[in-house]
This record gives sequence, C-alpha cells and structure tokens, in this order.
Amino acid sequence: MEERVEQDTVVCEKTEQLGASSDADGFSNTTPGNDENEDAFGEKMEPLKLPGHDVQILRSSWHQLMDAVGHDREQLGDVLYVGLTGSLAVLKDKFITPRAVMSLRLFNGFRVVVEKADDPAALLNFTETLAFKHLSYEVTQVRAGLVADTFLEVLTQNVTEELPQGAGAVWRQILMYVGSAFRYVKQTYGKRLSVIQTDWDNIQNAANAEDEESEVVRSFPKMCAFSNEVMGQPTEGWMEELLAVFSVLVERVGNPSHLVEECDLLSLAMVARSEDIKFERFKPVMLAALRSLLPQTWSTAHEEAWEWLWATISRNLTESTMKVRAFKPYNTKLYAAMTDEHKETFRTTVYTKFFAKCVASQDLFKQSQTRLRYIADRVMAAAYDMMQRDTSEMVDDLSALGLRHVGYGVPIDLFGPFTDTCVEVIKPIVLELPNSVSSKKDMLCPADRAHYLPECELQQHMMIEGFRWSIGLVARILMRTITEGSTAVMQPGPPCDLGYCCSVGACRRRVQASPTR
Repeated sequence: MEERVEQDTVVCEKTEQLGASSDADGFSNTTPGNDENEDAFGEKMEPLKLPGHDVQILRSSWHQLMDAVGHDREQLGDVLYVGLTGSLAVLKDKFITPRAVMSLRLFNGFRVVVEKADDPAALLNFTETLAFKHLSYEVTQVRAGLVADTFLEVLTQNVTEELPQGAGAVWRQILMYVGSAFRYVKQTYGKRLSVIQTDWDNIQNAANAEDEESEVVRSFPKMCAFSNEVMGQPTEGWMEELLAVFSVLVERVGNPSHLVEECDLLSLAMVARSEDIKFERFKPVMLAALRSLLPQTWSTAHEEAWEWLWATISRNLTESTMKVRAFKPYNTKLYAAMTDEHKETFRTTVYTKFFAKCVASQDLFKQSQTRLRYIADRVMAAAYDMMQRDTSEMVDDLSALGLRHVGYGVPIDLFGPFTDTCVEVIKPIVLELPNSVSSKKDMLCPADRAHYLPECELQQHMMIEGFRWSIGLVARILMRTITEGSTAVMQPGPPCDLGYCCSVGACRRRVQASPTR
C-alpha cells in the first residue's frame, strides 16, 4: 500500500511538471474542442471536426505507444489507471470497480476515441455514451486537464522515438473535448430525468388504480403489447424480458453503474430467449404506448426525454448482448477443457496471491483449508453459472450470498482486488489449454467488433475476457447487495448465536422490496 501511495505521489508531481511545459514542445494547455474560450467548457456538446492531418498525428502517436508496450492492452490500461488515480486523488474513492476491469475500460476508452476521431458524429455518440457512465464524477476543466496531462506523461515516458510534431496539442484538444462533453451531459441530463420520473410516476399510479374489469389499458407492458398488435408484430421473447424489468431500468437511469449492471443481467436473459434481437423495434412501440398513457401531458420535451432514455438503454444493451453472445460459447469451452489439475491450481494459488495483495484479508479467511477450497470452487462455479444458468435464479442466489456477507462484516473494498486476483490466476491456466488454431490472420474481436487480433490468440483472449466479464458481474451484484443490505434495509433484528440475521430469505425479500430493487 505504501508503495502504491508513493507511486501515485510521483505521478502527481510529474503531472504538475508536464502541465507547466512550454508551448514549444507541443504539450501546452489548450481549451476544449475548437473553442479557445475557457468559459466554453461544458457549455455545449457539438461534433469535433479534426483536420485529417491531426487525425493522422493522433493515430500515429497511439500506434507508437502500443508498439512501446508490446501491444499489451492490460499493461497500458494499468499504467493509465495508476496515473489517473494519482492525478485525480480527490476522486480515488469513486474508483470502486476492480482494477483489472477498470484498466481495460480505460484502455478501450482511449482506443475508441482514436478510432472514431475521423468521424465527428460517431465520436460525439461515443463521447455522450461515456459521459453518461461518468455522471457520478464531478468533471471540471482543471480535472479534464489533469487527465490530458497524465496521458501525455504516459505517452512521452513510454515512446522512446520522436513523436509526430504537434501530438501533444492534438491529444489535449480531443481529451478536453471529451471532458467538456462529460460536464455538459451532467449539467443537462437532470431536466430529462425529471420529465421521465414524473411521467413514470403518473403511469405507475394509473396502473395501480386500474380496475381489473376495466377495458381501458393503463399499464405500460399491456399498452406495449397492444402497440405491437397494432403494428402487426409479435411481442418477442427479448421484448418480454425487457418489459418485465423496464420499470427497474427507468429507476436506475439516474445511476449509470447500476444501469449498466441491470443491462448486463438483462442481456443474459435476452440472449437466452431470442436468437435475433432488434432493439430499434422497441422505440416506436415504447413511444406509442407512452403517448396513449399520457395524452394530456405529452409534448416534444417528453418525447425527446424518452428518446434519450431509450438511446441510453439500447446502447448499453447492444454492447452487453454482443459480449454475451461472444463470450458464452468460450465460457463453455473453458470449463469443459479445464482438468482437475487446473482447478487445483486455482484453489491453491488464488489465496496466496490475494493475501499478498491484501494482507488484512487474511483475518476474514480463517477457515480450514477444506472450507477455503470449497469457496474457491464456488467462485469458479459462479463465473460459469453467471453465463449459463437462469439469470433470475442466479441473482436470487447471489443476493442471498451478499446478505450473508453483510452479517460477516466483509468490506466491499476487497471485492476488487479479489476479482483481479481471480483473473490473474486464470490466465496461465487458459494458456495451458489446447489450441488447434495456428493461423496468425487478423480477426475482428467478436466481443466488441472494434479491434483485431491474431486468429491463434482468439480463443485465449475470449476465454480470459469472458471470465473477466462474468466474475466482474458477480462481484458487482454482491457489492451492490452488501451496500444496500447494510443500510436501512438491513435493520437490526433479534440477536442470534451467529451475530446476524439467520433468515436470509426474509432479508432478501426486504432488499427486493426496497426502492432500489
């Protein structure tokens, strides 16, 4: 821990030095987008039109950085993670996602910005999506500048050859543009949320008052089914799954991390129900139902708010369903190929590495070796079951497990390092598994359709990333359940000899009945 703090301090000091660089080196401060007025930060969000020469500079310097780290995505992501948590120390408490997961997200964020730099509309769309996922962060011009400084430090420290002239200025321009968009979205989305929440409350109140014998449809799911009939299309399985949890999605839209979690869970259920999922079919159905349910209050402002809501949800669902379809078969292959020796390696290695990372965690794992081996097996099983079992049953089981952890007093801070350790241990196991493909032909990654990798590495990549995604989702569900169960939902009950409530089923019902779930 002391080593990490020292490392972060060094990053902060170097960042300040970098921010003070002169204009001559091309790494001086500039303002967001194309506007040189400091007051413009966060005031608007428009497409950024970079000259072709600047796009080439951006991509050339990115390729130089990738070459410098041996095209190791995880290494570069981790370097960015260390740098950003150091330069943005005031926000460090908000970095609760497991380090391995967050590092990969950081890498992908920078990578996609580079890829979409020549398409203003696509860059704007991606930036808006990213901004929504950062609503819990207070983005200021100074902090956006620190992000740019940190990246430029990583760039200059790792690339030994000469960078293209003006690379620093172009990188700062596009990163400040992204930061400005983050602030704009945070400042403006509140009005949309207010409209959506008011509309949804009115719909729910009307549905609760609906007379069973009345012929007037007032519930949203029923009205959507009616709209489908009018449009001459069936209510497909994936849409039934969506309608079943649509109320939860509406409630979660104000909390990006929770919304992403719900979309990940929903994508598992959708893929299990339907082969062909076309999200564009739901938008007209949703709007038609809303117009019918809110005839007196509906206006252009309401339509724009709900269109934004669905655009936000559908983007998350599109990304999640793509990953589930890609990861699921490799998840099956991974567990089918692992031998008893591989499983034994996982059991014995995961605790050694975890205790080395978090010494304090040893106080929570004082069970016998037999019990620890059982827990390791359950961890492995959870990463498989998350992909393969019925989603509702899996969430129910994880909710019960999370509530038990409330009684055990397990801090959620340990879930991130433990998840990282699990991914770290599974990697060498995957590399030992047989792989009959030897072709080095570049293949488009099916999980994101955004980057290429050699065909011979596809199996290993998909197994590891699928495991990372699955175990990460398990950790997020447990962390949320523990957080919610530790508040008003988990009120002190009659004491028992174990020191916590023994009725997990009763506690789970209290969590499910709470406003958050």
